[in-house]
Amino acid sequence: MRTGFTLVMPRWNGWTSDLVAMAEEFAAYHPARGEQMRAAAVLGYRPTGDPAALTSYVDDLGPWLTGEYARVHGVKAARPHSQTSGPR
Repeated sequence: MRTGFTLVMPRWNGWTSDLVAMAEEFAAYHPARGEQMRAAAVLGYRPTGDPAALTSYVDDLGPWLTGEYARVHGVKAARPHSQTSGPR
């Protein structure tokens, strides 16, 4: 949800933590993927454990979001490896 919302947030000119609002704003800019995001918002509040829903996000919506995010925002460089990782 948040990855999808970051695609439209600059045009919407704001932020929300409300998953339904995120889905609606996303759908306004990407209507072909709107229903998927609306369904994801519902499941974000009421998970069902439905394997078909998970598969659709992993195999379809997720890769689309990844590609669209890279197209819009670019691919971020890998973080440098730190010799001191983890809490002290």
